[in-house]
Amino acid sequence: MLTKVKCKINLTGKFIKGVKNIMICCFKGRFRLTSPRGDRVLNGVKGYHHGIDLVGLDDTTVYSIADGKVRTGSDNSAGNYVCVTIADGRRVYYFHLKSFKVKTGDTVKKGQAIGIMGNTGHSFGAHTHLELRVKGTAYKSLDISEFTGIPNKVGVYEYVEGNKYSYDDTVDAMIQDGVTDVKNMQNWEKMLDGREKLEAKYVREIFKRYHEKLNK
Repeated sequence: MLTKVKCKINLTGKFIKGVKNIMICCFKGRFRLTSPRGDRVLNGVKGYHHGIDLVGLDDTTVYSIADGKVRTGSDNSAGNYVCVTIADGRRVYYFHLKSFKVKTGDTVKKGQAIGIMGNTGHSFGAHTHLELRVKGTAYKSLDISEFTGIPNKVGVYEYVEGNKYSYDDTVDAMIQDGVTDVKNMQNWEKMLDGREKLEAKYVREIFKRYHEKLNK
């Protein structure tokens, strides 16, 4: 069953209900999230999964979810991988690739093809492990679902090509234009999340109009 993705406000890390298909993904079209971030048991072994595992259903090309500088590599665990370092120092990792479409030292843009989904390294089926790591640390991870807007839950989702701007970009544009501010966003979030008994339809419409305006 295809789940329509709900957006997330990255300022506070909460889902916004009612606005669909606003996210960043390394696959175009439909994809399956097979293993979320968090505690899990894999082949009888308990561990912590630092990213999310995604399977491209309509397209097996892997695309960068951020602008940055490329480093490629290969090891027994990650298999063939691409690391894209963002300007602020955070790093996005793409594991288990079949092949590369970029090389170390390249600069990529969000949405640019960087590899093909594969089953290399410690993997039990073709997929891409997507992970976001803290600046200056070897393994400490950040919430990749908060960064991308992809729910941290097993299911089939859809990324609609053409959304050049993320939900975070939309919020930034609204703040710059004076439509809202961080404090107001928190109040709107309570309305949209059902914690305040207020009519939220007009708020959803504002989000939708601004996102569509940015993506024209």
